[in-house]
Parts: sequence; C-alpha cells; structure tokens
Amino acid sequence: MIRGAAVVLLVCLAAGWIAYVRVWQHGDAHPLAYRLETMHNFEPREPQTRVTTSGATERVLITAGPRSSTGDSLEVVRAEVERGRVYIVVREMTEPGRAEITYPYRLLVFPTIDRPVHVGWEGSP
Repeated sequence: MIRGAAVVLLVCLAAGWIAYVRVWQHGDAHPLAYRLETMHNFEPREPQTRVTTSGATERVLITAGPRSSTGDSLEVVRAEVERGRVYIVVREMTEPGRAEITYPYRLLVFPTIDRPVHVGWEGSP
C-alpha cells in the first residue's frame, strides 16, 4: 500500500517537473530579433559557443570548427526568447564547393535580455 502510494507520488512529481520545464519555464516563446555580423580573418580552430555582453547588446558566437569545403556553412533555423532562456537552433549546411579549408560561424547580436543562452544543433550533414 505504501509502496504504491510512493510510486504514484513519484510519477506525479515527475509529470509535474516535465510540465514545468516544457510548458512554464520554456513556454511563452516568441521570436528573437537579431542581426548577423561578420568578422574578418576569423579562423576558430574548434567548435564553440561564446556569449558576451557589452553594454546594451549581447553577442552569441557559434562556430563549427574547420571544414574542408567552401560549401560548408551554418544557418540559424530559429532564435526564440522563452520565459527562462534564449534558445537558438543552428544547422550545419553542406553544399557543393571548392576544396578549401573554411571556418563557418554565425555571430548573432541582439539587445541584452538577461536570460541564459542555449544553442541547439539540428541534424547533421
């Protein structure tokens, strides 16, 4: 009897936590207004995500590391502001190109939102 009640309680707690994370904390999503900037002679040697805040702007640098073709690039699929975070989804794209070492990246700039930034990668080529 007590074990059954404990299991039911644990299931209810787990369902409540999932509902909180999915619906409340990451709910109320709306698009993030951003602009893309470029950097000249920038060659990141490894994949990374770096967030910096400077005054009223926040910059998110997303790199894929070195690639072997000029057809490799990164595309921002979506960028959203949710209750508990900023969520950015990127996809690595591969199209025909010349054989040359490239360093695909995206630098997003947007007003400071004071929420943690999470980057998710969609699929892989």
